[in-house]
Amino acid sequence: MEHKIEHKIQEKASEIIEHNKEKAAEILGQTREQAIDILETKTSLLKKLFCIALAIAVVGIGIWFFYEYKTGTFRDVETFKEFINSFGILGPLFLTVFQCIKTVYAVIPSTLGCIVGPALFGPWVGIICNYIGICVGSFVAFWLSRKFGISLVKQIFSEKQYQRGLKKMEKWHKSYPVFLWIAIFLPISPDDFLCYFTGLTDMRFKKFAFIILTSKPFTIIIYGLIFGYGFN
Repeated sequence: MEHKIEHKIQEKASEIIEHNKEKAAEILGQTREQAIDILETKTSLLKKLFCIALAIAVVGIGIWFFYEYKTGTFRDVETFKEFINSFGILGPLFLTVFQCIKTVYAVIPSTLGCIVGPALFGPWVGIICNYIGICVGSFVAFWLSRKFGISLVKQIFSEKQYQRGLKKMEKWHKSYPVFLWIAIFLPISPDDFLCYFTGLTDMRFKKFAFIILTSKPFTIIIYGLIFGYGFN
């Protein structure tokens, strides 16, 4: 009799333990889902705040940029030299920022910074500043285009230029990455437009970044060596 009672007690205890396991697993699953939802909500909010902050920064810098442009700061090499020199030891930093902004706003020839940087700070400092600024600006242009689409690209560039880009895309669609690398490599290509236009394609950012990082140095180095050693 005692053996039967003990056996029933063990069975009941096992049922209670199994029931509690299922209940614990259910609670844990619910808690995990709630935690994931909270984390995703926070991540989404942070992304929105980041995009808003970036948009405000872009607009604010753009206003300053166009103000300086209208007052003639970027009119020619000499006025631009004076502008960069006015920042003293922070001149290289502002040259880098300028090259980044110039790529995003695409209203000033990229050669201006490529000439002035090496002439003011020597070939290698000028090359590094120009390379970092132009590459970062190219990445930002690609991201803006991918984020805001065709409407943004058509506001920055003419319809004629956009249609020309489409024709190039149709012609080179099977080997567009190769075309882009060669186009960015050549100093006469509209690099800023190509960065924006490529953002409208299905090219992944990693591939775009690789193309920019490997095709940009040549022209920048040539300008750096010519104007760095030639004007110092």
